[in-house]
Formats: sequence, structure tokens, C-alpha cells
Amino acid sequence: MRNSRAIRIACVAALLCMAAPAFAVDGYLAQRFDPAPAGAGWLTQDSLKLSGGLGGAVAVTTGYTRTSAANPGTAPIFSDFARANIGFAATYSRYRLSFDLASPLYVRGSGPSLDIASHPDTILDVRIGLDARIWGDVNGPFRLGAGAQLFVPSADRSDYMSDGTYRGQFRVLAAGDVGQLVYAANVGFHVRPLMGHELVYGAAAGWRLPVGEAQASVVIGAEYNAAQQVGAVAHAMTDALLTGRLELPKKNGQLLRLKIGGGLNADIAGGLGWRAVVGVEIVGLATADTPAD
Repeated sequence: MRNSRAIRIACVAALLCMAAPAFAVDGYLAQRFDPAPAGAGWLTQDSLKLSGGLGGAVAVTTGYTRTSAANPGTAPIFSDFARANIGFAATYSRYRLSFDLASPLYVRGSGPSLDIASHPDTILDVRIGLDARIWGDVNGPFRLGAGAQLFVPSADRSDYMSDGTYRGQFRVLAAGDVGQLVYAANVGFHVRPLMGHELVYGAAAGWRLPVGEAQASVVIGAEYNAAQQVGAVAHAMTDALLTGRLELPKKNGQLLRLKIGGGLNADIAGGLGWRAVVGVEIVGLATADTPAD
């Protein structure tokens, strides 16, 4: 009996040892940065400036992340990670439908190395979102909203660029304008079957300063974004960024927004580093119709 039990234990151990390398080869989404939907204002948060008739926005965001391993003597999955995001959004009244896709530009680390020249067709998980301003005036001191996002697997798990599963994220949003002070925040839940579900949350605050006489303005502030795996003290992802944006209204009703940010980053594998982000977006109304709030 003892010999039979020992044989069974040895077989189970052997199977686990065989399965572990397979999981490591398959990989998971090790590093991520989800910019706010096109037209949302902040780099990571949502201003909930949703009103008017049929409109839209387009945004291009590029970022570079440099990460050091959590433990000395080991290499991070991604020591260098540069990516580009393209986002589109359609708005009507209080609602916004958004679409975002991203591609790695330069990736180095202990995992697979990628670049735009050798992997020009690599697309990270596609994000589709629906957001709404539920309560509060569009320029008031407090606005309340809600949003949901679907992540469609597009990249290869073997490249550590995707979980390879559909993921969903649900958030409660808040924002407001109090004089020259502007702020935004969110809290939500990320359904992530492969790595474990996450509590997501973030906040931003800044000071709006007028520039010139053409209603242009600059917003200087900070943004914080985090994802904490449910039931685990470790496995948290955070971004703490100092940010700024220049907003330039156009005569045709469009708004040109230039954004920049930089600060500290911690990835889900425990690596620590820094991140720099630059973005540009154009927001405009397609019709003059303005539904009542």
C-alpha cells in the first residue's frame, strides 16, 4: 500500500513539473498600459465631458517603460517596452462608444524580443468600451458615470502580450470642475480568468491655467492608476504619473489636445521602473444638434 501511494504521489509530481514549463511558455499579459478612451481628457482617467449631438474623437498615444526585476540577479520579462495606441470614439449626448488597439514598437527582456520591423502585424488585445455620464452637469463640480470594457484577445500568449482569453472591466467613474481645479477618479472590477480577477482604481487631479486669449488652457497635475489582484497582497500593478496637457480650441468646434506624462511604474510580476507617455487627440462635433441633458 505504501509503495502504491508513493508511486501515485511521484506521478502527480511529475505531471506538475511537466505542466509548469508549458505555462511559462504560454505566458500572459505581463505589462499593460490602458490609456483613457479618445476624448476623455486625461491620460488614464475620464473627465466625463460627454454632451451635445453626434461627435467623435481620435487619439494616438505612445509610451516607453523601463523596468528592473523584483529580485536581484533575475531579469524582468520586459526590461524595455515601447508601444503605440490608436483610439477612436463616437459620442452622442451622455454616451461614448470607444475602440482602442495597440502595437508593440520595441520589446526587450527575458521574454521574447519584438520590434515593429520583425513583427509589424502584432496587435495587442483590442479594447471596446461603452461609457456614460449618469448624473451631474457637464461643467459642474461633480459628475458621476459608469463604463464597461471588453478586451478581445489578439496577440500571442507565447510573446507575453496577451492572456489569450476574453476579459471584461466594469467601472464607476467620477469627475468634476471646481474653479480651476479639475479631477477624476474611478473604481471597478477586472474579470481576468487566467491570472486572477482584479480590483482596479485610480484618480487624477490638476490645475487649469488659461493661455493667451483664444480660450486655450494648460492642465498640470498628477494621475494614479492601479490594479490589485483579488485575494493576493502581491501581484499589483501601479502607475504614478506627473502629467500635463495643452488644449487648443479650433474655430470649427474641434479641440486639439496634446498630453505628456512620466513617473513610476510597477508591473504585475513585481518589477519596478518608470514610464513616459505622450499623446495627441482631436475632439470634434459632427452635428450641431444638442440633445438636452
